[in-house]
Amino acid sequence: MDSRRPLIEDFPAHPDGDPAGDLARAVRERRAALGRSVAESAERSGLTEEQLRAVEAGHAAPTLPLLAALSEALRMAVAATQRVDTSQ
Repeated sequence: MDSRRPLIEDFPAHPDGDPAGDLARAVRERRAALGRSVAESAERSGLTEEQLRAVEAGHAAPTLPLLAALSEALRMAVAATQRVDTSQ
């Protein structure tokens, strides 16, 4: 049995680019701009440090409640987009 944790590289490319990487970058940059540590940001958002580190590393597929908690804790907006196939 393979006990290693899956990495983002283990999954096929996303048709919209790299949303996990984009989210990771945005969260890291916002946390840094606020001058907060991972521990402080995790506590403010109700996440564990491990969960926040996974998001910041691009190794997480956050749920809407997790995104809402991060949004509030980091005082940043979360926007969702949907790719629509108009070729049919």
